Amino acid sequence: MASVSGIEGTINNRTLNNNCVANTRLTRLRHTIRDLFDARGVPAADQRLIGYTTGAHALDHLVILSIPLFIPIWIAEFQVTTYELGLLVTLMTGLYGAMALPSGILSDRFGADTVITGFLLLTGGVFLAVPFIDSFAALAVVVALAGVGAGFYHPPALAFISREAEAPSKGFAYHGIGANLGIGIGPLLITAGLAVSDWRTVLGLLAVPLLGFGVLFALRGPSDSNDHTASTHSLGDVLSQLRALVTPVFLGIIAVYVFAGIYYRGTLTFLPQFIDTLSSLPSLDLAGASVGAGQWLYSLILLTGSVGQIAGGHLGERFEIERVLLGVFAATSLALLALGGLSGTAVIGVGLVFGALLFTLAPLQSSLVAKHTPDAGQGIGFGLVFTVNFGIGALGASLAGWLLSSSSYSLLFGVLAVFPLVAAAAVLSVSKTGRPPESHAQ
Repeated sequence: MASVSGIEGTINNRTLNNNCVANTRLTRLRHTIRDLFDARGVPAADQRLIGYTTGAHALDHLVILSIPLFIPIWIAEFQVTTYELGLLVTLMTGLYGAMALPSGILSDRFGADTVITGFLLLTGGVFLAVPFIDSFAALAVVVALAGVGAGFYHPPALAFISREAEAPSKGFAYHGIGANLGIGIGPLLITAGLAVSDWRTVLGLLAVPLLGFGVLFALRGPSDSNDHTASTHSLGDVLSQLRALVTPVFLGIIAVYVFAGIYYRGTLTFLPQFIDTLSSLPSLDLAGASVGAGQWLYSLILLTGSVGQIAGGHLGERFEIERVLLGVFAATSLALLALGGLSGTAVIGVGLVFGALLFTLAPLQSSLVAKHTPDAGQGIGFGLVFTVNFGIGALGASLAGWLLSSSSYSLLFGVLAVFPLVAAAAVLSVSKTGRPPESHAQ
């Protein structure tokens, strides 16, 4: 009996220990998830900075990523092909990217707050001309100028956060949420607007929040202290800083941005149109307006990107950035292959996963640049990577339009699935050769 009691006691103790271990692991997992999505993780000193830049970020991406929703309307009205619309998107995003380097230089010279205010006012002014568009050529001019204005946002904002924030990785993440709010909720509002008004009125009304927030940012927004700004008074100073960035590590980072930009733009440009080809997905009723599957699922996918933004920011604080990026790129390649091979409601799940993965990149890539770029030249550093990301990456829209004009979505997603793997190879090169610069402020 004693031996039986002893055995029972041992079993009970082991069961108790196993339960304790399981409860401990469950508690840790619960705390990890809570911390992952807890906005209180942003230091109080950063909240004003992040709040204003997040609002500006939402408007910037609302401008750029609401354009795919108008493509079916423009094809019908102006009698153009998907390839021609792809070229238009390439023009817009190419100019968007081309402005990144000048905006970074201006940010280092005059302060990020000044350049961000300029972006809001300039882009808002462009949209005042939308109601007067009467041809595809006029549309191209306005869309191109919108790309120019919006292109002045990213490098100043990211350099602003990198220089001023106490927790930059988390700052990048919550700042990134602004993009997802702008490109997720914005298209839903635009869709509802299109149900009751014409596209010129709806697109032209974007001038109101841009101009309004521009005035607010100028009067009440955070100020760039310029404590870390570099000497960019002459062309020689600028060229000197550019030469300092021409290293194997930074060239590897540029490659990461190029290949990520190609599949980013190639996928999103025609994603609403792809979803509309899936007849099994229903339309939704939004405030009395019928919202097609391509519109509501596109918006939902982009909203899901908020989860990716937060996860990427916290993962970047906890783990080595390069390793996290490798996992994200590998998973993204698989998701793209699945989008090309599946149909029906299965696309919803895969699309949401793809959206989360796509926007996990933003804080991780920004942290990668901040890690390997001296504080004083981060405006130029971010300018360079965004120039190639949206400049060369803009070719993804033309590539997608060309493939769709001669083939299928299956081939498109199959081709695009290669680019995350090439970006992963570039991350490996950065990981093997890179180390933070001595002048990097910790």
